[in-house]
Amino acid sequence: MGVLTINSQPNVNGRPSTDPTVGWGGPGGYVYQKAYLEFFTSKQNVDYLLKVLKNFPRVNYHVISVDGNESTNGDPCQPIAVTWGVFPGKEIIQPTVVDPVSFSHWKDEAFSIWRERWAKLYPPESRSREVISSIVNSYCLVNLVDNDFPVDTCLWSVLDEMFAMKERQSRRATVKMVFM
Repeated sequence: MGVLTINSQPNVNGRPSTDPTVGWGGPGGYVYQKAYLEFFTSKQNVDYLLKVLKNFPRVNYHVISVDGNESTNGDPCQPIAVTWGVFPGKEIIQPTVVDPVSFSHWKDEAFSIWRERWAKLYPPESRSREVISSIVNSYCLVNLVDNDFPVDTCLWSVLDEMFAMKERQSRRATVKMVFM
């Protein structure tokens, strides 16, 4: 049980708008991005993730399950800018935000893609369809925003620590079972 990524972007601090990888908006400008990661993961992983995120105060998170149970450390109504650009003779352009209200609505579409598109590719009683149904019922949709865009992102460390914590707990449970 890992993470199934949907969307991501690297952090960018003042790259020319003509940069072939991250540039946009025409010549003469500079672009900025906060690292962002959106993915599905199991509810068990979410439990570890929320514990780990206490050590990463620079990261905003939003977690939501198919039934609408959610957790966030951000303002539930305030979007977070994740991409913006500065161009000659123009106001700052902000084309991308992480909006908690939109994210809550996107949840319905995201989970329905599993149910209505992926699951229906397989016969009703097949193992593949069973796995997809299990994902819908036991996974959460997560987004993480690393707000400290001028430095290397910590989002991969967050995930590494989540999996390390899960592994430590699994080993402890195994040791307990052996000595019982």
